[in-house]
Amino acid sequence: MGIVNPRMPDPDGAPRLPLSRFAALVEADHPLPELAPATPDPVSQAIAAHVVGLLREGDTLQLGLGKLQAAVLARLGAAAPAGLAYHGGMISSGMTLAASSFPGGITTGTALGDAAFYARVPALPGLRFAPVGQTHAIATLAAIPGFVSVNSVLEVDLTGQSNAEALGGRQISGQGGLVDFLRGARASTGGRAVLALPSTASGGRASRIVARLAPGTPVTVARGDVDLVVTEHGVADLREADLATRAQRLAAIAAPAFRAELETIAP
Repeated sequence: MGIVNPRMPDPDGAPRLPLSRFAALVEADHPLPELAPATPDPVSQAIAAHVVGLLREGDTLQLGLGKLQAAVLARLGAAAPAGLAYHGGMISSGMTLAASSFPGGITTGTALGDAAFYARVPALPGLRFAPVGQTHAIATLAAIPGFVSVNSVLEVDLTGQSNAEALGGRQISGQGGLVDFLRGARASTGGRAVLALPSTASGGRASRIVARLAPGTPVTVARGDVDLVVTEHGVADLREADLATRAQRLAAIAAPAFRAELETIAP
C-alpha cells in the first residue's frame, strides 16, 4: 500500500522560523507536491560512469535534479571514493539508496520526491538542511575543498559556452543555481566545474555539441565558467585550453555521426 498524504518531513537541524515573523497563520492539510523518481536510461548511465570516474577521495559533490542525479547516485555504491560529502540545492529519491556513499554528510536546501522518499528523509544519515544563502553562496562553496559541481545543459558550443534555457527559440527554463555552483566549484581548492549532457537530441537526429549557439540563444554558462564537459562518449577537459584545443576536445565527445563535421568546423 502506498503512503497517503505524507506529512511534511521534520528532520533534526532543519531551518526554523519563529512565529513572531508571521502576521497571520492558516493551517491546511494538503498532499505534498511529489516528483516521481527519475529512471536513468543507458545514455544517462554511461554519462554517470564518466562523472563518477572524475571523483576523488574527500570530494564534495553537487548534482542537479533529474536523470543525471539519479544515474550518478545509482552508480556510486561500491565505486564511490572514500570520504565523499554532498552539498547542493536539492536532493531527490535517489539519495535514499546513496546516502551511505556520503560519510562526510549531506547538505541541501530542498528535498523533492515521492511519498516513500518523504517518509525516509528524516532518517537519512548526516542530512542537514540549510537556507539558500548557505547552499548557493560562492563564499561557502569556495571554502569547500574539492567541491565538484555536476549539472546538465541543453547544448554546448565548440568554445565551451552553453545554453540551459531555450529550445527552438522558446525559453523553457531558467538558469537557477547552475552558475552559482559552477563558479563556486572553480573557486574551490581542487574543485571542478562539470557540465554533463547527452551527445544528441531528437532521437539522435540533432547534436547537442554544436559549432556555435544560434543567434538569440541565451548563453547560460560562459566558457570561462566550465572545466569539464561530459557526454556518453567521454570527457572534454577545457582547463587552460585555447579555443582551437577546446573545439577539438569537444568535437571528440560528440556523437560519431556529427563528429567529422564538427572537426571540420573546429579552428
